[in-house]
Amino acid sequence: MIKLQRMNTKILIVGVLLVGAVLMGAYSLGLFKSKTTLPQVVDTIQSDSKFTDEAAIRSFMAQPNLELVYINTDLPMPYFRVGKVTKMGNGENMEAVEGWTRKVNVYEQKELINENCAVYEYHTDSRNHTLTTVRIRNLRDSEIKELEKNGNSCTQGSNQMPKMAKAEAEIIAFGYLERALPNFNQIKDQFTYTQKLGGESHEWVWEDKIYQLPEGLEGRPYSYPTIRISVYGDKSISHENTLPLFQN
Repeated sequence: MIKLQRMNTKILIVGVLLVGAVLMGAYSLGLFKSKTTLPQVVDTIQSDSKFTDEAAIRSFMAQPNLELVYINTDLPMPYFRVGKVTKMGNGENMEAVEGWTRKVNVYEQKELINENCAVYEYHTDSRNHTLTTVRIRNLRDSEIKELEKNGNSCTQGSNQMPKMAKAEAEIIAFGYLERALPNFNQIKDQFTYTQKLGGESHEWVWEDKIYQLPEGLEGRPYSYPTIRISVYGDKSISHENTLPLFQN
């Protein structure tokens, strides 16, 4: 009886070792996956998305080492809306339409603009990581105080901007547009130019007026895919490109 029990114990131990060996082999061959695999894959996708967004921004700004901070993912208002419009008194209401609720990833750069109390904010289309806007955001009072607390400072904006000649502004604007648009040389003559305040700002705008929204839909503030860039007297810029946002 004792010999039989010992034999059964040996058989059980051998069986456990064999099962363990089989399982180890299966894991090594990839037949089973760890429960931590999915989060790792998701993290990789999110990291790749962020990297692609940042690459597009750095390429446009021609600053390969530009430090960026991800803020959030949001709707690209007020520079892009498409929906069903209903007139209401002196105003209107826009109803969102499925398939036209575009979202953008929002980033900010750490570096101040020309040492002023302002930074650039960037938006990229969350579907294809194309840059859709560059805007100037003035620092909040709390941010300015934080700078001063750390021994830094910034210049408060004045009501008057330096003036710049059109030729100089055009070189700056076209440099950005060439980096943003592969076909810029083919369409650059289609941009309309406007100068404001005697040269304090210069603006170039292109619209694809051949494009038609589906019946019943309207766009605000643009009815067509639009590319706009403004160059200011201190060489700062603002930029909007709604073209990718109109595309499905």
